[in-house]
Amino acid sequence: MSDTQSKLQTRTAAVLALAAILILIVGGYLLWDNSFGTISTDDAQIDGHVHPINARIGGTVVWTNPDIDDTKFVKAGTVLARLDTNDYQPTVERLEGDVQAQQAQLQSAQLAVPITQATTSSRLSSAQASEVETEAELASARAGVLAATAQVKQAEASSRRAEADRVRYEQLVISHEISRSEYDTRMTEANVSAAQLSAAQANVQAAEQKVQAALQHIVQRKQDTASAATAPGQVATARSSVDRVSGDLKKSKAALREAQLNLSYTDILAPVSGIIGRRSIETGQRIATGQLLLNIVPTDDIWVTANFKETQLRHVQPGARVTIHVDTYGSDIQGRVESIGGATGSKYALIAPDNATGNYVKVVQRIPVRVRLDATRVGGRPLLPGMSVESTVHP
Repeated sequence: MSDTQSKLQTRTAAVLALAAILILIVGGYLLWDNSFGTISTDDAQIDGHVHPINARIGGTVVWTNPDIDDTKFVKAGTVLARLDTNDYQPTVERLEGDVQAQQAQLQSAQLAVPITQATTSSRLSSAQASEVETEAELASARAGVLAATAQVKQAEASSRRAEADRVRYEQLVISHEISRSEYDTRMTEANVSAAQLSAAQANVQAAEQKVQAALQHIVQRKQDTASAATAPGQVATARSSVDRVSGDLKKSKAALREAQLNLSYTDILAPVSGIIGRRSIETGQRIATGQLLLNIVPTDDIWVTANFKETQLRHVQPGARVTIHVDTYGSDIQGRVESIGGATGSKYALIAPDNATGNYVKVVQRIPVRVRLDATRVGGRPLLPGMSVESTVHP
């Protein structure tokens, strides 16, 4: 072998050895950087909440805030626009009248309960007392019948005796055994006895009429007692009236509250502070319930969503330090890994990929990582949702 060939072989071996060393160095660096070094991605952007402001009720816009327009900052609670209140104020006033009327009805119904209790209790006591009194009257009338009947019997005996004496004396006066005056005396006694008998019989009839009247009174008093005995039902009816009016009052109050809310919705307020975008409301416009009027984007609650390859997340943990390079300002800010997404981006797609085919090609998936920023401004300038950034995680 010549010296030239020997030198050539030596140089070739040196080049190959150098190439192998370079490959090992590059491979080792890549392995170290992927396993233990920083992890970067430019598939990242600033994220934040976008609050759509929708009309809660329909109506006609009678006023719009002149300071509200796209790109303008608005504070929470600011009146953005105002709807015509004439569409809702009459309903509120009518329902207020209904509530007042039903409150008066409820008070009246509540007062009626104790009054009904006292009245029915008094009626029952009075009816029961009257029934006892009438029964006493009946007993007295029946006793009167017995007394009158005894008097009739006594009068009948006296009348028979007097009539017998008159008949006997009549025979004696005819035979001139006694004087005419003695006969007249006996005749008078017979007439008196007959009159007393008639009076006694009349007393019996009167006493029997009293018994019949007392019996009728007892029937009436028993009916009064039975009517008064319905007191619990009357009290229950009064209480049910209270419950019914109370239920109607609750319904009216709920309707009034709803009407008052609708009236309050005529003032369209900003729920959060932020920058306005996509304003589409003007004075004189007729809007419908749920219609989108504008968007508000807060600038104090933002974060970074960085989509890393699945092979990059081997050592990424929540709390890891992150450097964010903002393309808009060419500046860096710091943050921390807040959380790692629950699925790859393809799983959140409207149409998920179907890998159950014969032409499957493995593609490295990306997983979203949320980074909470240490600051929401860079050099006094705000970070806005949608800005492109580069994220570098330091495991």
